Amino acid sequence: MNRVLINRRLAGAVVLALLAAPGCFSSGELSGIRRDLQAQLPGSSFEKNIELSLGPIVLGMAKMVTAVVPGAHEARSWLTGVSRVQIGVYDAAIDSMPGLRMPARLQSLLDDGWETAVRVRDADEAVWLLYRPDGDSVREIFVVVLDRNELVLVKAKGRLDRLIAAALDEAHGHRSFADELNL
Repeated sequence: MNRVLINRRLAGAVVLALLAAPGCFSSGELSGIRRDLQAQLPGSSFEKNIELSLGPIVLGMAKMVTAVVPGAHEARSWLTGVSRVQIGVYDAAIDSMPGLRMPARLQSLLDDGWETAVRVRDADEAVWLLYRPDGDSVREIFVVVLDRNELVLVKAKGRLDRLIAAALDEAHGHRSFADELNL
């Protein structure tokens, strides 16, 4: 019986560690978009710089930190409601981007009910921001930012209305938590 209790505690600790570990991950969606872009841009390369997956435990700890760190309180509005975030940042080597289209993986999200919030395309940059609506709420966002030197992919899940409101406030010139931290 003592052995069963120890095994349960060990199993619980392993599950918590796996949920909390931000480390590297393998995301089919993120790597699929990277491959789609590489196929569209012959001769391009995307070297991994950062790949993070933040789950509910790590995000919960971050929310607690914002409660005690002076100047970080406004970061709570960015984190509240976010349950999972995947981030990929890649060093890009791209000669030119003529004819670049929305990656097929993003297009498949649109086919599954996602909507486009932002699409920017010029000679040296491409940005796509997609969201998945759920009634009057937003439950997921996917952001792709590409220029000749960098590719950034972000996918977030949760109740994202507050995150979007905080981003819009900052975009409209209201003070952000980065201002409070003097970043």
